[in-house]
Amino acid sequence: MMGILGNWRLGKVSGVVALALLTAACAPSTDTDKESAEAQAPLGNQAQTLYVAAEYNDDTFRLHYRLEVENPSWYHQYWRFTDGEWVRMGSGADGPDPHGLYEDRISMMLDDGSVEGFARYGGWMLIHPGMRSLDSAMSSDAVQAHPTLGEAMGRSDVRKYIPQSRNVDRYTDQARWDDVKSEQELDEMRDRGEFLDLWQWRAHRSNPVGYADNGYVLHYRLNSEGRGMYSDNRDAELDRPAYMFDVEKTGIQSLDWDALVAREYSQDDWYYISEDIAVPFDAEHEWQEGDVIPFRMLQIPDGARGAITADGAYRDGAWRVTLERSMRSPNRLDSKRLREGDVYNVAFAVHHGSVGARHHHVSLPHRLGLGVNTGEAEIIATYSETHLADTDLNWYPVELIYPGQVTWEWLTSQHPGAGLIKADIDIKVSDHHGYLPLFQRYIQRHERRLKNTQPPPE
Repeated sequence: MMGILGNWRLGKVSGVVALALLTAACAPSTDTDKESAEAQAPLGNQAQTLYVAAEYNDDTFRLHYRLEVENPSWYHQYWRFTDGEWVRMGSGADGPDPHGLYEDRISMMLDDGSVEGFARYGGWMLIHPGMRSLDSAMSSDAVQAHPTLGEAMGRSDVRKYIPQSRNVDRYTDQARWDDVKSEQELDEMRDRGEFLDLWQWRAHRSNPVGYADNGYVLHYRLNSEGRGMYSDNRDAELDRPAYMFDVEKTGIQSLDWDALVAREYSQDDWYYISEDIAVPFDAEHEWQEGDVIPFRMLQIPDGARGAITADGAYRDGAWRVTLERSMRSPNRLDSKRLREGDVYNVAFAVHHGSVGARHHHVSLPHRLGLGVNTGEAEIIATYSETHLADTDLNWYPVELIYPGQVTWEWLTSQHPGAGLIKADIDIKVSDHHGYLPLFQRYIQRHERRLKNTQPPPE
């Protein structure tokens, strides 16, 4: 019922007292066995599995993913010509896109020990009231009026942030979205490396040009220095595509809507548009009902943001992806250095099923070690001068779970185990909720309670 009970270092609290507290605080329901939890888990919300392996040499680190899924998507957002107008199709809003127009995505957050608490609680530290796609999401007007997020950064929503980026005394304190530290303090945090590295592989917006996106999480989910691998293919003044396919290079000027939603464009087709195959949009062309042009324009990135190359394809029922980056940091203010013999805290997320934003599956925090012994880390990177074959890699199954709307503020105030978190007891979320089907039931009940207590819309 309590999940996996690990070896706890209980600090100033005695083992007997801590165990009693944990038993009372972390029992998620009246279910008394695993079979009951599995039988009652709603379809579509069971934990999924991401297989992860890694290798490295003196210069290069390579991260491998294998994700077994049905109905993969390398499609994203498109312009559709309908009733004489160009309409944007596809979104990352609540629930799956009705036309399947949202890309599959695999993300990893990496911590070298600089972000206190991440090794214990992983991505749950980064979710706070007011964030976009939560029921409590702040209005765009409120965010735009904020001196840092709105006026200085030009943002209109709240995204992931570490609690330490707010004016708190301890990372377990309430970290309000609008209580952002000064720019000087944030710069000092960057200089100390007090942020999370964020690697995002995107099946549409990065993979076709051979890259994964390099970013980091501090007071917001931020891009690393340099040009990204995509931008909007949009004429902002006329609200239509700015570019179309170069027919001389691709043989087409547009895609077909019916073929797109039937998922007839393969990974070898022009389902995306990039700078090298695009020409300015021709408004005089006789566009037909159902003509389609990709909404995202792909490009070759540079700087630290372009530091991670990617080779991904869907075959034999699974995404098979390899990311590669230098062991040295491409920019120490937004990217972590990797060293042989070190252990890193990592957490993963998967977007699949045409969903975006928080509607994904995530992992508990895990440990990634470079050339360390078994027991120091779950995911162990192998040293190799040459690329290893799949069969020679150390594959580790990372179980995934739907995270719901559990926020850090709720965990540190209203959760039955809030006292343990506030007391900074060295117990991980896997110690509390290591059996994921039961944990999933707990999260689902919390989400139902949350919705039932929300005030009615005005």
